[in-house]
Amino acid sequence: MGKFRDVALQTIKKWNSDDGVSFSAALSFYLIISLPSLLLFSLSLGGMFLKVERLQATIIGYISPFANEEIIKSLNLLFQQLPETSSLTFGLVSSFLLFLWSAGNIFLHFQKTVNNMWGVQDYRKGWVERLFRKRMSSFVAVFIFSVLLVLSILTEIFLVVISKVITTILPFSLDIVQYASSVANFCVLTVLFVYLYTTLPEKKLGPRYIVTGSFLTVFFVTVGKYLFSLYLSYSNLTTVYTQIGAFIAVFLWLYYSSIIVTLMAEFIKVYSDIDE
Repeated sequence: MGKFRDVALQTIKKWNSDDGVSFSAALSFYLIISLPSLLLFSLSLGGMFLKVERLQATIIGYISPFANEEIIKSLNLLFQQLPETSSLTFGLVSSFLLFLWSAGNIFLHFQKTVNNMWGVQDYRKGWVERLFRKRMSSFVAVFIFSVLLVLSILTEIFLVVISKVITTILPFSLDIVQYASSVANFCVLTVLFVYLYTTLPEKKLGPRYIVTGSFLTVFFVTVGKYLFSLYLSYSNLTTVYTQIGAFIAVFLWLYYSSIIVTLMAEFIKVYSDIDE
């Protein structure tokens, strides 16, 4: 218990000394401007394996604790920007590459943030080679995000199908399926952060610290999501800010999530240093 307290206190102290507030704000900014492209790229790629409507419903369902009709309407307008994928055209390829480039910015800045917090100063290679390597890493991260999104939906579909088969044989509560789906999504998101913390930074740490930090990242983001939605249900944020209240709520949620991500990046490094 004492060791955990020391890690927590040093994490907060180092996060403050590394100007974690500014890095979190910058990360949330890049997330806001890159999120549309990330969603459109994921929908374009995922549409090759699943119905696009299913992917759209999953995305809307995830932000439903903060979403009102204005948010949902804005998302639907965004989804209408998807290029036609029935045939390979120059417009489709151009849109695909543009979405990929724009979406990669969030992971590029994530890489820069973690490198800074982990004390990475790698000048051994030329700047062209470093830039190319970083950009390629961000592109791969976009693909990984899209694939994991598809896998999470496929898992949900599989659980629903299995539950229907089981209910024909034994009494079965559908609540169990919902809990199992939530656990599966939690695991998928944890795998995503394990990948990000492992491959994007230019400094490698032990897998035990990466897995622990990734699990805690998803745990605090998930808990914060429900606490934040509970707060919004009792606050007058929408009343005070009228139509833009829901958008402000989403921005605050993204900023909170960015704080958790940067804090956990510091936690992984501090945990590794103390444990050595």
